[in-house]
Amino acid sequence: MDAKKFWLHDFISEKRTFVIPVYQRNYDWKTTNCEQLLNDIVRIIETGKPHFIGTFVYLENAGADIFRDLVIIDGQQRITSIILFAKVLYDLSDDEDLRDDIHSTFIKHSKGELKGKCKLRPTEYDAKLFEKLMTDTFDENNFTPQEKNSALYRNYLFFREKISTFEYTPKKFFNATGKITVVSILLEGENPQEIFESLNSTGLDLAKADLIRNFLLMPLEYDEQEKLYKSYWLKIEELLRPSGNVENFLIQYLIAKRKSDSVMETKKQRLSPRNLYVVFKDFFLKNFRDAQACLEDLYRYAKFFRRVIFDDDIKFENLSALDKKFYELVYQLDANNAPIILMYLFDRYEKNHFDEATFINFVDALISLDFRAKVCKHNGINPQFAGNVLARLDRENFLDEKIFWRAITFGKGTYAFPGDKDFQAALVTNNLYETIKGHGCKYLLYSLERTARAKELPAYSEATVEHILPQKLNGAWKNYLRERNDLSAHEMFLHTLGNLTLTAYNSELSNADFDAKKKIYEQSNFSYTRALNKYDEWTSKQIQSRAKRLAEAAIKIWILPEEFNSRSINLGDTFNLDSDFGALKGTHPATLTIFSAEMKMPYWNHMLREIVRQLYALDRDTFRQAAAARKNLFTTEPTDFKLDENFYMYTGFSTEDCLRIAKSLAEKFDSLGGTNFKEEISFTLRR
Repeated sequence: MDAKKFWLHDFISEKRTFVIPVYQRNYDWKTTNCEQLLNDIVRIIETGKPHFIGTFVYLENAGADIFRDLVIIDGQQRITSIILFAKVLYDLSDDEDLRDDIHSTFIKHSKGELKGKCKLRPTEYDAKLFEKLMTDTFDENNFTPQEKNSALYRNYLFFREKISTFEYTPKKFFNATGKITVVSILLEGENPQEIFESLNSTGLDLAKADLIRNFLLMPLEYDEQEKLYKSYWLKIEELLRPSGNVENFLIQYLIAKRKSDSVMETKKQRLSPRNLYVVFKDFFLKNFRDAQACLEDLYRYAKFFRRVIFDDDIKFENLSALDKKFYELVYQLDANNAPIILMYLFDRYEKNHFDEATFINFVDALISLDFRAKVCKHNGINPQFAGNVLARLDRENFLDEKIFWRAITFGKGTYAFPGDKDFQAALVTNNLYETIKGHGCKYLLYSLERTARAKELPAYSEATVEHILPQKLNGAWKNYLRERNDLSAHEMFLHTLGNLTLTAYNSELSNADFDAKKKIYEQSNFSYTRALNKYDEWTSKQIQSRAKRLAEAAIKIWILPEEFNSRSINLGDTFNLDSDFGALKGTHPATLTIFSAEMKMPYWNHMLREIVRQLYALDRDTFRQAAAARKNLFTTEPTDFKLDENFYMYTGFSTEDCLRIAKSLAEKFDSLGGTNFKEEISFTLRR
């Protein structure tokens, strides 16, 4: 490593071309960064004192002649902004000698074989616009709306507008840049990737996707970098740009490939943007011989990922049968983590492990799982669940529907696939506007109508959800319910399934009486809406009756095969604090394990006491904070469970209450203390 101090004008000399390598991020300095640079230069004018603006780290690619390419490892945003600033001075000046000085110092080579070439070669993404800014005298009419929205254009314009507000001439600004000092660090024997990681150790400068791209490309020769960047990484970015961010794809890719969302085998820390780079590096070193092999695999999975991500203007009717299922799961149901499982399935589908009809059935099963989970307030397809499903599927050389159903119905508690009874009960009684929101209600009702239609179904986009019993009761509706001794129906059943229906118009009858609404419903192309005409009145009785009828139809759409539709408990299983507590009724604990230490447990209250005792021993202050949120459980008065002086806990709870209390205290303790105590708890059962 060779570090030297330079005057800026000497550093950007005639014989240097600065190259921004393909693995670096595109230019994206903010206005605040540019303003700071401008203020530094103004300070030089006002004080006459030199000013240090930072360090440039680079690799030197020496050619056969005296001209050299300097590959910038750190400082590319600064040097690009300085050259933009200089170009503004060039454009604003009418002094030809000054323009020549600015041009030869900052903008383009004036001698030798590089004559007329820019001093800076930015990334391919920025190259065309940068060349345009450097070559032409500035005219805003020469730039497209897309170019005007770029950071290069915006910052050029910022410098131009700001400089024009000062009384200083372009020559004064140019002379001030001559008093800027920099430190250049030439990397010779060092590993540039290690230096780069050190410079970006805070994680503030680069997104994790940028760090991963640099990790893969930086160790390579420049020509190889460009080849792999254009062949793979650039295509990945272009594929995924409509769907938001590459980072999300990389997280889901790693979960799909590793069959786990855990960072380490301890399973205490989950994969997230914060630790993505570290996990990716470890995965790469264990699984790939070189960067090209990894990029080939990433590109392959990126194509899978893009297949299941849809733009807002997609034409549903033009999709294939399989793509329509992807659309329903990922777009309509907002199953944002489903691509983890779908990418894995795509990989096996391409290897002929199953046919397209089976693939469609797999996606149908995931649709049932995710929608039932949403209605019943279960976890559904989250990263942890997806990783566990893939670990089970990966044991099988061949996949069929029974194997797949077994894999997605293994969960307990909030990870369980809701059974028919739970699903029906939730549909009948839950506030669906709270659990699945308005768009979920529309999806539910439209799906029901699609299976029951007798007339041509209106387009999905034309359907709107209407409350039969209106959201705001007018006087007529209040009298209507009061006469039937049913005013409570509004509070209890307003947002439940039985009171919701679809219309193909923006209803102006929302507060109309029921008889007036029936006349409109009678003309509807929606079957279940049209059937409302058969009801003589509309009270809680009719709402519940209709909800049960619709719920019966729903379990035939979002299916769960009978052999998996059971909450039976296997006493040989191991359970945890995410298990289905309701299913444990009538059982007793056999053993409790905390931090790998197993203890025999006679009753649920004994198990609760032991968990609380260990939490308190682990960190008394944190536990007292957690206990403060459950004041009804603790007292200063003596009970049969003493934790400390003047600190007692009530006991004598039911099975479900014992488990719920243990779970809530452990979760609060973990939240306050940054621990994973809850994950260390497991237990077995006896009758």
